[in-house]
Amino acid sequence: MNKKELPFMPVFFDRYINLTDDNNVIDILSESISKLNSDFVEKLEQLGTDVYAANKWTVLDLMQHMIDTERILAYRALSFAREDKTPLPGFEEDDYAVNSMANHRELADLINEFQVVRMSSIALFKSFSDEMLLQVGTASGNEISVLALGFTIAGHQLHHMKIIEERYFPLLNN
Repeated sequence: MNKKELPFMPVFFDRYINLTDDNNVIDILSESISKLNSDFVEKLEQLGTDVYAANKWTVLDLMQHMIDTERILAYRALSFAREDKTPLPGFEEDDYAVNSMANHRELADLINEFQVVRMSSIALFKSFSDEMLLQVGTASGNEISVLALGFTIAGHQLHHMKIIEERYFPLLNN
């Protein structure tokens, strides 16, 4: 299903969804992962643990954040697709980042994990029927559809890659 088939635009997550094209959700998930290409990864490696300002996450923290968030959003999608009406809690991303120990990991391991998680998300969304994609649930106090969660997963990645390009990559020129 395409973005134009979203039953409604969810509060807060619209900023991620709006970064995606109006293609099939499976294509969007596949296309966004391809943007994490060798050139992008090479620049991430050069950055190491450099940050553009005090108290900002490293690119290792950002990679772990994208992994954690995708897992949480995929779980929400699974729950809602299975018509579980239990409201799901939010999560505190800063607490996750502090406790992830991402800066003690190798970038290559994080990239590999991200790719594995994305392939799992793609397989999950491929398993959903159109009816399942239109199921709605509540997370963080807001209603969102399974389909919107798929676009949010891809858009969240694109959002953080844009931040990396705009704020972190200029550090490589200094």
